Amino acid sequence: MSILGRLFYKSRKFYDDDFDWSSYTADSYHRRLKGDIESNFRTISDEGDLSLETETGKVSVRGGALHPNVQLILETIGQLQPASVHEVGCGGGDHVAHASVLFPDIQVTGGDRGETQLDLAIARHPQLLGKVGIQDITMPFSDQWPRAEMVYSQAVIMHIHTAVSHFVALSNMVRQAGKYVLLVENVQCHNFVQDLIALEEGGHLAWGKVHLYQVEGSTGARGILVSREPLGLPELVSDAQMRAGEMPSVRRLRRSDEDSERALTGFVRDWRK
Repeated sequence: MSILGRLFYKSRKFYDDDFDWSSYTADSYHRRLKGDIESNFRTISDEGDLSLETETGKVSVRGGALHPNVQLILETIGQLQPASVHEVGCGGGDHVAHASVLFPDIQVTGGDRGETQLDLAIARHPQLLGKVGIQDITMPFSDQWPRAEMVYSQAVIMHIHTAVSHFVALSNMVRQAGKYVLLVENVQCHNFVQDLIALEEGGHLAWGKVHLYQVEGSTGARGILVSREPLGLPELVSDAQMRAGEMPSVRRLRRSDEDSERALTGFVRDWRK
């Protein structure tokens, strides 16, 4: 995007998604994968490369390190031990492939709206063939989507800004999951806690009552865990908790508030007061 285009984009009232998803792989993802991630972190694991320390809940990596977000995802799976996990926006498949290596008894699946993303996932991880498929989490819920006890996303919902699509995505993730939803997202991009509370109060979450917790990986990454049942974890009641110790982005949070204010939740009978 040109400098003029970026200035116009930042000044507009309503926003499109952060990326053109049809060209995301070639335009951005592949470049970031090679330049920012693979140069510092392990992205492909073989049997024996990863291990879970049951006493501490920490995931250890042989001869390398995982990205902190991936470390958090795997350690949360290890703690909760769901029978199945599904990744929304699985991209190049690295996260779900790590999970399949570390937890061979857990059924893993992944979905992404980009065919080129899934082509990349199979090229990098041939064992994922038949386990990943096309999924647009912002579409009306599909009974064809794989159900899983835990559904998670990593840096996906944060990029959705068109209309109220991120609300639809959050609602769909809860409906797709049997027990848990894990959001590992940039909390500067949406007020996720506030949005989840609004969805719950408006009757948009399939579980009815949900329990929100903050989870933290052994290397510092934070996530929002939505649970169907109460857990012995730190309760999460505000987005400020998730941002503790960070410098808030005024621009991003203003944009997120504008996104969320477009949504009408529930069924309001007393609008004529």
